[in-house]
Amino acid sequence: MTRVWSLLIGYAFGNLLFAMIIGKFLLHKNPTKYGSHNPGTANMGAVFGKKWGILTCLGDLAKTLICLLIIHAVFPGQVNIAYAGLGLILGHCFPIWMQGRGGKGVAVAAQLLVFYDWRAGFVCLLIGLLLVILMKNLTVSPLVFVLIFSVYETIKGPVEGGIVLLVCLAVMAYKFRYDIVDFVQGNGKRVDVLYSIKKKMGILK
Repeated sequence: MTRVWSLLIGYAFGNLLFAMIIGKFLLHKNPTKYGSHNPGTANMGAVFGKKWGILTCLGDLAKTLICLLIIHAVFPGQVNIAYAGLGLILGHCFPIWMQGRGGKGVAVAAQLLVFYDWRAGFVCLLIGLLLVILMKNLTVSPLVFVLIFSVYETIKGPVEGGIVLLVCLAVMAYKFRYDIVDFVQGNGKRVDVLYSIKKKMGILK
């Protein structure tokens, strides 16, 4: 029963989409009407500016952390954390109040990984960042770092927790399905992180 409650509480928190909250109360605009129409960090940053993208990311990280802290206090145990994480990703990707048209769960997944196993989580996030730099693409990286983490945790145990994390990966992969097709066809949006950093530092004009 604790698993069910963890899943439901996670889903409730996942429904708090900060792209929509920021769009409604601060920008007075609906993010789903602009850009990629995705209510997430990347689209908020691309359409409205980096500040709003960062605020969206911080909000999604915060809701995830608060939810996981509650679950840890009420239903301690890694398996319950995994179920709460699945609920968070389901709620974020398929919010009931938006007829299931939510974000892709990258920020939620990143926070979940670090909370679940901070050492392995940070290593996987660094791998993800390296992939973004090398591949100049935001599609493959989150799926790869969640895959590596989930496989590692399944082997390490508890196995049930690792399997639930793999389900989280499957949900994210479904949300990324069109991006994956674009990437395979060579039409994916490119993001040059190093170029942006050098330009910000004044190294490039």
